[in-house]
Amino acid sequence: MRHPTSQEINPHRDLDGGEACAHFLGKSLEEAEALFRENSIHYQEDLMWMGPVAFRYYLPAVVQYIQRDEAKDESDFIAHLASTFEFRLEHEPQELSPVAEQLVALCGYIMEHWPKFESGADAYGDVRSRYLSLQQAFSRLTEK
Repeated sequence: MRHPTSQEINPHRDLDGGEACAHFLGKSLEEAEALFRENSIHYQEDLMWMGPVAFRYYLPAVVQYIQRDEAKDESDFIAHLASTFEFRLEHEPQELSPVAEQLVALCGYIMEHWPKFESGADAYGDVRSRYLSLQQAFSRLTEK
C-alpha cells in the first residue's frame, strides 16, 4: 500500500491541510504512530484536516497508538478524536464507509478501556457517550 500523496493529504490546498501534509507526507504507519507518541494532541489535529484518502490510510496508526500503554490518560487526544470523527461523519460519511468496521472496533475499544482514558475527560463532557453514538453511526455505515 503506497503512502498518500500531497494531493490526498491536502486536497483543498489550504493552510490546515498544508500542516497535515508537512507532518505526514511520506510517513509510514509506524512513523505516523511515532508522531502520535511524540505529541498526540498536536498531530491529532491533522486528522481533522487531511483528505479522506490520507485519513483512511493513517487510521491504523491511530488505532495502534490508542492501544499502546503510552495512550494512558490521553483524555485530550480521545476527546478531540471524537470531535474529528463527528466532523467527518457529518461532512463526508461516504468517505468513512471503507473504514467503518475499523471505526466501530476503535470506538468499542475506547469504551471498553475507558478507565485508561478517563483521567481529565470530565472537562470535555460525556465523551464516552459520544463514542457510543459514534459506534452506532459507524455501524450503520457498515450496513450500506
